[in-house]
Amino acid sequence: IPLAWHLRVRAESSLDVFNMSSGVQVNSDCTTIFEEMKIRSAHKYIIFKITDDKKYIVIEHKGEKGASFDEFCSKLPDGDCRYAVLDVEINTKSGATANKLIFVAWSDDNASVKPKMLYASSKDAIKKALSGINDEFQATDRSDLDIEDIKKKAGNV
Repeated sequence: IPLAWHLRVRAESSLDVFNMSSGVQVNSDCTTIFEEMKIRSAHKYIIFKITDDKKYIVIEHKGEKGASFDEFCSKLPDGDCRYAVLDVEINTKSGATANKLIFVAWSDDNASVKPKMLYASSKDAIKKALSGINDEFQATDRSDLDIEDIKKKAGNV
């Protein structure tokens, strides 16, 4: 059997593994509360988690409109993963201020491999359900959670 055939088979089977989705479904409350946040600025942040039975993505925490960034950070668990949407105020090129929603993928370096893989393979499902978010910020360590870095990612000048 030619070597090229072996390489092609190996490449195709590896590709299939990476393209598989987790099958985790987004609970409808996630989209309802997100729409409230998007339209009425009802929350400063929403933190989502995957249920213990690994079937659903649900809301774990909601931050009131005046919640601080430190409060948001304190809700992200050490040694685990979460998704979040954060409302940040940025300065635009024209000099005005604007609020922007940014998707935060929290995957603590100290989390075990299984949750990291589950959250990575389920991320597209929640991002698709939360329509209107274009910017994503990835954090793997507490030192990554810097509001200025997040604002830059959201388009702050």
